[in-house]
Amino acid sequence: MALRYSDWGDRRHPCRWMAETADTGFWVPDRSEIVTQFLTRYLFFALAVIYFSTLETVPEVLFSVEDLLIALGVYFLVNTWFFRQALQGVTLTRIRGAMAADLLIVALCVIHDPNPIPPSALAFLMVLLGNGMRYGMSLFAEVLAGAVLGMATAFALRYRLGGFELGAGDVFFGVFWVTLALYAYILMGRIEEQRRQLDYRSRYDMLTGLLNRHGLLAAADQVFDKGAESGPATVLFADLNQFKAVNDRYGHGVGDRVLAEFARIFSESAERSICGRWGGDEFVAILPQRNDAAIRQIFDRVEARTQAWSHGNGLPMAVSLGVAQAPHDGHDLVTLLSVADIHLYQSKSQKPETAGAHPYYRNLVNEP
Repeated sequence: MALRYSDWGDRRHPCRWMAETADTGFWVPDRSEIVTQFLTRYLFFALAVIYFSTLETVPEVLFSVEDLLIALGVYFLVNTWFFRQALQGVTLTRIRGAMAADLLIVALCVIHDPNPIPPSALAFLMVLLGNGMRYGMSLFAEVLAGAVLGMATAFALRYRLGGFELGAGDVFFGVFWVTLALYAYILMGRIEEQRRQLDYRSRYDMLTGLLNRHGLLAAADQVFDKGAESGPATVLFADLNQFKAVNDRYGHGVGDRVLAEFARIFSESAERSICGRWGGDEFVAILPQRNDAAIRQIFDRVEARTQAWSHGNGLPMAVSLGVAQAPHDGHDLVTLLSVADIHLYQSKSQKPETAGAHPYYRNLVNEP
């Protein structure tokens, strides 16, 4: 079982990032935002019905006004179906399907709008902003391309089949629309980048590059989710010995160097794990369940590499380690860390009971 932080969302945030690949994905809105989005769609549907029902003439480019109202009714049913699906769970396919329905019905409205400069074309911007600013830059690019294609197709059919002529107002409207759409895309890209930076800083420790306490708790929410069928896991707790003395004697710059180096040693030694800095000189690793022998090997690696670095750099660095197992010792990270902390301080105060035993590890998995 490989546990990867990128697979887990933060249940403390109303919107969470759903990774599609290593570099792309989309933001999953919360229920209230989904309701708002679809109510906005219903509002524009009602406005379109009122608008085309009150017009004296509608050019029959593709449909008559009666057929166009039927198409709007079909859109209402399709939108309702997507609404129900979204309440059950937002997926990339459902998002794209709803966006395609939006673009199609707006294009039909623009084609049959009798005004030389159709006000219904503004709905393309609503589709662009309503979808693109909600789900992230990848889907923003898709809906932008769809809106430009829909706009171009609608106006081409208006000019060829609807008897409209290209005028200065049409050119100005087209340039204004494209400029506004591109500006929104660029602006959204900057906002998205700032959001990613803020999200990274809220989850990661700047000194060590590992998850911070908030990031660890967010990841652990899904690992130890009682409502999900999650397998057992092992939690390791590491505490640097006499780290305060290092800071007092050598300064905080050297202390930061010790923390950063131990973070690298700990994360590399605990393979296939989620590693983070719990706070100060305390570090945590969440792994798939490991037996006593595997845990002993991890502790041996951590201790050997820590001693080698200490001797090679002439700086004191030693570590004490504790372990807890889920679900035997608890069902959440805080409880498991409390158990591991008890084991850690027991190992600090006790000598090895047998020859060759690790100085900072005893078989504590089955202890109460």
